[in-house]
Amino acid sequence: MFAIVDIETTGGQVGANNITEIAIVLYNGTEIEGKFATLVNPCMPIQKFVQSLTGITDEMVATAPKFNQLAPNIYNLLKDRVFVAHNVSFDYPIVGQELAQCGFNLNTHKLCTIKLAKKIFPGLPKYGLGTLCKELNIILKGHHRASDDALATAELFSMLIRHDRNGELQRMLKKKG
Repeated sequence: MFAIVDIETTGGQVGANNITEIAIVLYNGTEIEGKFATLVNPCMPIQKFVQSLTGITDEMVATAPKFNQLAPNIYNLLKDRVFVAHNVSFDYPIVGQELAQCGFNLNTHKLCTIKLAKKIFPGLPKYGLGTLCKELNIILKGHHRASDDALATAELFSMLIRHDRNGELQRMLKKKG
């Protein structure tokens, strides 16, 4: 039912940068049903700041598959699920854009765990993934690596579902966009 997605990119601007790593955790609302993660050759240099943040270098992605090679599988993993991400307004447009360049139209419901966390756990000092994981005792090993961030987001999402006493998740699902 849910695809929890995290990506790393060559830079922070949507439209001007490409994916260097993608992870998708398939989650049915109670347990993880599957995982997909890979480095991606972005066919462009990775900004130095991003390399220092993620640890992903140009050399690491040089022999990785290009997005167009992965697109059919990625689209099939996402198309019938709710796209969940921590800051979905970053991940969704970039994944959608790269899929569109390969001929796939991503048009799914999406959920942002930042927005959901603000509703379900109000009053926390910050809602970045690292801070939330620390506040909620969620293990986050390799922050800013897609697989580790996606797994931590899956744990966060599971916790949000369990603590959603006011139907925030259902309200957000009713809004498409």
